Amino acid sequence: MRNEPTTAGDAVSVRGALLYIFRAAPGSFALMALMGVLNGAAAVLSVRATQAIFSHIAAGYSPELFACLGVYAAALLLSAGYSVWYMRYHVQFFAILDFESGIRRMLHAKSRRISNEDLETPNAYAFIRQADGARQNLFRYGQIYVEAVMTLLEAAAVTAYISSFHPLFLLFLPLSAIPTLLEMLYDSRLWRRGYEAVTRCQREEAEYEKAVTDEAACKESRLTGADALLMEKWRQSRGKRDAIEDGKSRKRLAVKLALGIPECAGSVGGFVISILLLCSGRIALPAFSAGVTAYSSLTAILRGLTGTVGNALQYRRMIEPFFRYWNMPERGGEAEACTFERDITLTDVSFTYPNQTEKALDGIDLTIKKGETVAVVGENGAGKSTLVNLILGLYRPTSGSVRYDGADILNLREEALHRRQSAVPQSFCRYKLTVGDNIAIGDFSKSDSDKIDRKIAEIFPDGGITSATPLGREFGGRELSGGQWQQLSCARGFYKDSDFVVLDEPTSAIDPLRESAVYAWFQRELRGRTGLLVTHRLGAARLADRIVVLQHGRIAESGTREELLAAGGIFAGLWEAQASAFSGESR
Repeated sequence: MRNEPTTAGDAVSVRGALLYIFRAAPGSFALMALMGVLNGAAAVLSVRATQAIFSHIAAGYSPELFACLGVYAAALLLSAGYSVWYMRYHVQFFAILDFESGIRRMLHAKSRRISNEDLETPNAYAFIRQADGARQNLFRYGQIYVEAVMTLLEAAAVTAYISSFHPLFLLFLPLSAIPTLLEMLYDSRLWRRGYEAVTRCQREEAEYEKAVTDEAACKESRLTGADALLMEKWRQSRGKRDAIEDGKSRKRLAVKLALGIPECAGSVGGFVISILLLCSGRIALPAFSAGVTAYSSLTAILRGLTGTVGNALQYRRMIEPFFRYWNMPERGGEAEACTFERDITLTDVSFTYPNQTEKALDGIDLTIKKGETVAVVGENGAGKSTLVNLILGLYRPTSGSVRYDGADILNLREEALHRRQSAVPQSFCRYKLTVGDNIAIGDFSKSDSDKIDRKIAEIFPDGGITSATPLGREFGGRELSGGQWQQLSCARGFYKDSDFVVLDEPTSAIDPLRESAVYAWFQRELRGRTGLLVTHRLGAARLADRIVVLQHGRIAESGTREELLAAGGIFAGLWEAQASAFSGESR
């Protein structure tokens, strides 16, 4: 049984974050590192220039003083360039956009390698959305550490400068820095403890709001009168979140007030030490001025550094979903070609969904021969769609094997396997593209406008729709009925020149009056191919050479339609029930 992916907090690392930033946007990463070095160099340079300026002032004015002033001005320009041009302009309008584009490409590539059954784990899609939302935080996390290294260099230079006046200047420095660090650590702890509860409330608020405002859901909400109830639930979730945030704010304020006393003592203490040293004659007036200025600068630097540490702890938590997503298992397999010249064989296949104990499929033995059409029928929850996903290779069996011409699908890469397959899933996509693109998306590697036009004529026999007709009302296109969208999905599956076609409930939304024409269409398209048809409408079973009846995850019956009807078992009972319903005999 597969378990839900856990929070991979210890998988988060500075090295890993910097590596992902580099992979996503090498140019932006190089510039970030360069600007960090220049900013750190500017800070150290300004400290050394300040020290030289005060030394020259104490010794008397000289030409070297103006050179030092020029160096100091250059350092200030570099620092201003980092703050204004790089941080406020380049990072906001170029670097982050470049990084987000690159990280999106990486996330999309990763999503294609994740095993589909791992996406069935509880909250899988929730932390995938969180991973996508963490992309900007990932950039900021890496940038924080670049800044921290440069700030440490600056702090070391200023500390050495202050200690050159007198070691007593350093006496109160810990009181200036430690309270800020403690405050940030406590704030991070508060944030971390409330993170899951806050994000849960945010997800609930989004769902309740969607149910009231979403185009499809809001109509039902209005008809049922549920919009008031949903808004009340939205207010309750928002109230819970506000209560959590208010509680954190009160605790944060209390800690800040308590730590403000030693922090203030540290700031005042340095000034007092300077005065005492000046009055005792241990330092001169220029050294006093330089020392006080440097001490104020150093306390600000240390507070900024401790703030950076606290921010890093919070950003580390924010980017955990990205690392968790990136560490999700991937499909393996070789890049060998998949052949389908003989049959598909399932041997003792069982499947259990993640975090479940009951088997969705249990001990399935099934062979689908080349050129054969097999129908799979059964009641809701019998395991039909799960069986389809296993045969297509979208899920991996918990035990047993699925083989194409003897090759286990676990040893085949998905792209090699899917090149031989077409599928019309039960939950098909409604692409807001043109009608032609909706069909051609089944295989964009080829362009056959005549074939597309023929399929459009089969779906829309009354005309009025061409391959260039846009779909989607929100984009100014035409809206289709559910049955027309489903037929378009079928056309997409048939357009691809594949050996194996899977139709999962392909007529569930189609008008029963049009079913005969649709079945005839299916029969033409399946000619010369291997087909797997999953259906509740047993009339479609006429298309099949063989029918498999699933019950409670097991194959209960198998045979031709005539054989199963003559046997008087489960299929015969389902057939009779549907026949009675359509004929009106059950009334």
